[in-house]
Amino acid sequence: MNYPPYLCTGTLGRVPWDDKARAASAAGFARLSIYGWEHRKLYERGWNDAAIRELLEDLSLKIAEYDGVAMTMRSPEGAEDAVAAAAALGARSITVLEHSDWHPGEHRDQAAATLAEIADQAAEHGILALIEPFSWSPLDDHRVAAEIVERAGRPNAGLLLDTWHLSRGPERGQVDSAIDPAMIKAIQIGDTGPDPVGQPTPDEIAYECVHHRLMPGEGHGNIAGLLADLDDRGVDAPIAVEVFSDELNALETHVAARQSMECFARLAL
Repeated sequence: MNYPPYLCTGTLGRVPWDDKARAASAAGFARLSIYGWEHRKLYERGWNDAAIRELLEDLSLKIAEYDGVAMTMRSPEGAEDAVAAAAALGARSITVLEHSDWHPGEHRDQAAATLAEIADQAAEHGILALIEPFSWSPLDDHRVAAEIVERAGRPNAGLLLDTWHLSRGPERGQVDSAIDPAMIKAIQIGDTGPDPVGQPTPDEIAYECVHHRLMPGEGHGNIAGLLADLDDRGVDAPIAVEVFSDELNALETHVAARQSMECFARLAL
């Protein structure tokens, strides 16, 4: 996978995004993601897109995904503004999530039509539109997401594979061999603790996800083995560290960024 290391903004907690950008750049990351709410917070503090782009240029940093803005696949409503905001910052991709109680797997043609429309809007700016299944969502299965991508039929649509959600979701850490490797256009890595006893509730999974992820290689997810398997299958996608962790958030921002970069060396990426 021929990309420099990326970093997901959530790994550095809830400090101001411009501080995250400086820490990510100092640690050697090439790209950093941004949430839509972080973009808005920058505006509230007096920033504008020109100033953000100037900061990025000064730091030799680019935006990875513009995250947390397309929150349902029921319809593309609101996506046009999100795509425009992502384009203004030069983002590589926009993340499409299912964060409502709607079930894309039961309405695959409708979900595909939504993805196709978002992808068409994104394509005008050279941006990818990537579905991210997550483990307490109505869309928690990469196999279902892959079918939606296939039905959408857009070259800039694809999957964002998060190893943490893959482990805690129905696939139990295994990527189905039927999924076209070319569909996987971004990978986020974070490790899990031991498998929970019994069947955790969605709320329990969500709590673990946002408080107790582990750095890649420090848990039970066999991240190195999974990435090697994906590489063998021909997946060629950027890899980003995404670790939501109370312990990590207690560290200074630059320390957390440096530790995130160190995991790439441990995994020999």
